[in-house]
Amino acid sequence: MKKVALLLLSVFVVCCNSNKNEQSSFAEQVLPEIKLDSIGIENFFADSTLKNISASKIKNLTQNLSDTSLFAGIDDGFLRLDSIKKAGGYENYLSKLDIGMYKDIRAVHFKDINLSKAVSLKLWGFDYSSYEACPYSNGKVVFISKFVDGKNVECIPFSYFNNWSDAPFYESFRTLSVLTKDGFIVIKEFNSNGGLDVNDKEYVNRFTNMNRRSIIGNL
Repeated sequence: MKKVALLLLSVFVVCCNSNKNEQSSFAEQVLPEIKLDSIGIENFFADSTLKNISASKIKNLTQNLSDTSLFAGIDDGFLRLDSIKKAGGYENYLSKLDIGMYKDIRAVHFKDINLSKAVSLKLWGFDYSSYEACPYSNGKVVFISKFVDGKNVECIPFSYFNNWSDAPFYESFRTLSVLTKDGFIVIKEFNSNGGLDVNDKEYVNRFTNMNRRSIIGNL
């Protein structure tokens, strides 16, 4: 009996190691490592071969984007501008731009990654800017939307930069982001803000945040 038990244990260990190797191999095959910083994002949106995303797909892609996200509401801005453009009113819209209004927002598709028959990732993003007056904002963001059986279950701002200013105050966000081969999203965010205090003395605050999470979950 002791020999049988040892034999079964050894088979169990071999099987477990085999499963781990299969999972590791699977992840490496379907998840190419992707690194993006500010320059990488600029190159991403400068690629003229990327396809624009239609308005009909935006709400589905941004479903489950947190209300507390830096980019909450940008989908509504995109849809409004798209509607104006389709109605032929964009030139008139530009002639009446005012403080805080979006000047333009573009949505593009970058890459699809199939993790299994049921699970896939879509990498896509927004390029946006507002009217050139205070307050002014502009930026670019690459999202990862995760689909399970065709349903969007997550929408994560993966890599981005965002600038905002209302003289003499300003704030900016930058990220160094990695989608690892083993299915983790690692984001290092750099935030800086500054302006003048009550004594008209210039100040600058700088913060760095790290975030790491699995995008694969249970396949």
